[in-house]
Amino acid sequence: MKINATDYLEQIANKKAAGPDPKEDRGFSKLLEEQKSPSATPAGDSGPQAVGGLENNALVGLIMATGGLDKSAKVGRQLESTLDKMEQYADALGNPAKSLKDIEPLAADLEQTAGRLSELSRSLPEGDPLKGMSNEAAVLATVEAMKFRRGDYV
Repeated sequence: MKINATDYLEQIANKKAAGPDPKEDRGFSKLLEEQKSPSATPAGDSGPQAVGGLENNALVGLIMATGGLDKSAKVGRQLESTLDKMEQYADALGNPAKSLKDIEPLAADLEQTAGRLSELSRSLPEGDPLKGMSNEAAVLATVEAMKFRRGDYV
């Protein structure tokens, strides 16, 4: 069977003309219908939209008052930094051209980064999934730095 570029384009055009598949965006359609309910802002109004019964300004104020997003964002950035340091440390350990003197500053930096992560994760509420991940990463980074200082990699 020979396939021409125009055959493929015709198939795409036919799919677009048929409209979107209702199975594809079932979740979005449902959300859109909920937002179109009578309690939502009229279509012509370009003001702030209601989110769960709160205006955007009230929602932003609530988030800022609790500091929830700020704490999570700080912990997320520190977690990412710690994981990056762990990756650099692992690469250095696996590199035969690196001496222990070259790796020592990485281990010290890893230990400091893990300490900062541990401090920041204490500020998160219990049950926060980010708290568990950050605690695990801090413990792993601290243990690796201790192994290096103890001489496990000599």
